[in-house]
Amino acid sequence: MVGGNFEAAELLNVCWLEVRGKLATTDLSPGTLYEVVFVVKMKTKAYGWDAPVNLKFTPPDGAVPRETTIKLTDLKDSKDEWKDIPFGEFKAPANPGNIEFLLYEYGGRWKSGLVIKGVAVRPKS
Repeated sequence: MVGGNFEAAELLNVCWLEVRGKLATTDLSPGTLYEVVFVVKMKTKAYGWDAPVNLKFTPPDGAVPRETTIKLTDLKDSKDEWKDIPFGEFKAPANPGNIEFLLYEYGGRWKSGLVIKGVAVRPKS
C-alpha cells in the first residue's frame, strides 16, 4: 500500500467472510520490529456486523499462530474514514520467511459495507 492510487475491496452482500494472504519478509530489515494491520473502513449503511470477526497471524519464525477476535460495530461511527486494525507484530528474521494473515467470520449472518484497503506491514515505533 504505497502511494495514493489503489483499489479497495468492498464487501457487498455475503453470509461469510474470508480474507487471507501471505507476505515474504525478504524486503524487510532483519532485526526490526514490524506491526501488521488491516486497513479498513465501514460504509455508512453497513449492516450485519454484530458477530465478532476473527483475525489470525502466523509469524515468519514458525511460532504458533496468534488469533484474536474483534467486533467491527465500532467502525460504523468512523464515518467512512480508514482505520487500522492491528493484529500482529514480529521481528524480521535474518533468514527470510513468510508471514500469513487471515480475517474471517463464518457465522452465516448476512453482512455488507466493509471496505478493505489492504494489509500494511510497517516498522513499529
